[in-house]
Amino acid sequence: MKITYENEWERTAVHVDMEMPYEEDYQMRMLSHNNICSLLKVTGSGRDGQSRYTFYPGDAVSMEKRYSRQEMKKEDIERFTIQFMEMTDTVKNHLLDPDRILLMPELIFIKDRTYRFCYLPVRDQEKKKSLSASFHEMTEYFVKKLDYQDTEGILLVYRLHKETLKENYDLKKIMEGYRRDEYRKEECGREGHYKEGKAGSERYGGLPDSAVFCTDDEERKNYEWKSHERKRPDSESVREDGPRCGPLRKAVRRIKNGRWGRWDDLITEIDGQETEGHL
Repeated sequence: MKITYENEWERTAVHVDMEMPYEEDYQMRMLSHNNICSLLKVTGSGRDGQSRYTFYPGDAVSMEKRYSRQEMKKEDIERFTIQFMEMTDTVKNHLLDPDRILLMPELIFIKDRTYRFCYLPVRDQEKKKSLSASFHEMTEYFVKKLDYQDTEGILLVYRLHKETLKENYDLKKIMEGYRRDEYRKEECGREGHYKEGKAGSERYGGLPDSAVFCTDDEERKNYEWKSHERKRPDSESVREDGPRCGPLRKAVRRIKNGRWGRWDDLITEIDGQETEGHL
């Protein structure tokens, strides 16, 4: 799959070229005859055994371009996730395959806080990836683009990243659980019963003692989300394996500055003092 951008006289076009003959099936007719507001308009053509699909974003900008100039906050990530789920339902209602959505920052477009997605009517034979796997990769993009002063944004991305590591997950249930925890936290805060710190933050969806961001496929399959800790006689918790890291603020600063290395090496441990002071 090859992606190119072209500025035509009256509009901008995004071309996706495929090394396969062009065939028009019910999907193209469904896309042509229905105004699916969450999807960009697309046309298709074929030549010399190849096919080209052209998307028209209008004056919307790509997600990649938008967040190359600014950081993402909790509201941005939550809005994207909600609209993504709504788009998926709409695609299914039109008898289209959600796995054909091109879930990449350079092919997701934003206008007036509304996201528009690209639907490719054929499957890229080189990238046989499900939509659920693609969304997990988007959470890794969120990690890179986060505003690290936004604690609530960090908590939301951590939760999305952790829960979507599972082979089968329900994104709606993940978000419902997140909202329930947010509501309970607010209620307890108003009633004066919510205590910040390790116990409180974990109970209501906060970061646990160890927050792990992993992108390696093999580690994703084999890693179990359980604590690998042993107790010293003085009851101090110590991780048996993995790199030795500082608290969350120090870790995300290293991520932001590009000094951490691979994402599967990122393990952040929050000590009680840091958690109590900021979470």
